[in-house]
Amino acid sequence: MLPREKFQRNGIDSLSDNDLIAIIIGSGIKGKDFKSISLSVLRKIQKSIKKGQEIVLKDLSTIEGVGEITAMRILSGMELGRRVYGIYSNQRFLIYNSKDAYELLKNISNYKQEHIVALYLNSRFELLEQKTIRIGGIDNAQLLPRDVITYALDNNSSYVVLAHNHPSGECTPSQEDILLTRRLDEAMELMGIKLLEHIVIAKDGWKSIDV
Repeated sequence: MLPREKFQRNGIDSLSDNDLIAIIIGSGIKGKDFKSISLSVLRKIQKSIKKGQEIVLKDLSTIEGVGEITAMRILSGMELGRRVYGIYSNQRFLIYNSKDAYELLKNISNYKQEHIVALYLNSRFELLEQKTIRIGGIDNAQLLPRDVITYALDNNSSYVVLAHNHPSGECTPSQEDILLTRRLDEAMELMGIKLLEHIVIAKDGWKSIDV
């Protein structure tokens, strides 16, 4: 399904970061489709952010298939987000407990599909990165510990907070949620990373799963 079709059918929360950029890009060029172009753009943005570098027009417009006009569209969308939501604020988010995590992630209760989101923290409990790990039903057999651990290693994280929503509106953890939490906790402990919290977020509030 194309990103625009996913947007129309399931809403904007069903789109990955790559899908969002693909919608802005719109079309590909000869020998390179819009998905591969958007992936190149996403990687460039992520690389710049991790290095603490400013994302500038020249860097994006030199990517094959982008050009100056499309690069302007991408940067304009990012700037609008920054102005409206303050996504580039210098303030460091501190996550000490499940309540702090809930306040940051409570908007996922509005999503029509289940989202698994991870917060990666340093040793001072400062937020390093927020990452959507999976969109769709939580399946203990399909969600592998490495899906979560890979980003923890990339960020040199000391702690991870995991959260997911229940579109049903009821935040009571299922048996599947509990088993998944135990499995992840055991795997992450072997890597020297602490699963600080796993919370379930829904319309009726949130509940923490004991780790």
